[in-house]
Amino acid sequence: MGLPSTWSIVEMTLASVSARVLRPCLMLLLGLFWIPSALALTPVIGFELDRYLGTWYEIAAIPGFLQSRCARDTRSEYTPAANGAIGVSNRCLRADGTSELNESRARALEPSLPSVLKITSVHFLGIWWYPFGRESIIVAFDPGYRWLATGHPSLRYGRILSREPALSQEALKSIAATLGDEGFDLCTFVLTPQTGGRDRPAKLCEVLPAR
Repeated sequence: MGLPSTWSIVEMTLASVSARVLRPCLMLLLGLFWIPSALALTPVIGFELDRYLGTWYEIAAIPGFLQSRCARDTRSEYTPAANGAIGVSNRCLRADGTSELNESRARALEPSLPSVLKITSVHFLGIWWYPFGRESIIVAFDPGYRWLATGHPSLRYGRILSREPALSQEALKSIAATLGDEGFDLCTFVLTPQTGGRDRPAKLCEVLPAR
């Protein structure tokens, strides 16, 4: 086995230097782009991010990428991650009965307002790219952290989560009232089938009495 050529040594040296220089520059760019968008939703006050950790079952959601790949039993696991972030593992069953897993990261846009989060699934060069993610604003939550509702200012994304696979009609009505006040169309939310919960999907507006 021959020794590396002079040009190969130069290439390896440049690559090493570039990696050391590039990473801080990328982190700086992340900071420059970390600018909260104007909030069109009302984030809750008094939310404790530590109590967000653990397992949540999806009760209903505005269908998006995750929901397009899931047939039932969608749940999210939130765990502590590096630099104050939250690791997010979304799991569900596809229509063919196989499992689906998606990983992402979330963190508060402002430590003083932990109910406004930025979530990203873009992981590149060892960095979670929050500028390519989207806001997730907690607009309603139970004081005992038994359920919560999140949304995006565009009103195109939203989820209702619960610590249990089923949620009472009373709690669902309370959440729906808040979502309606925030401008969401309740008919865009689809109930998620869960083992121990609902058997089949249905529009949220169809299972609640008219306001």
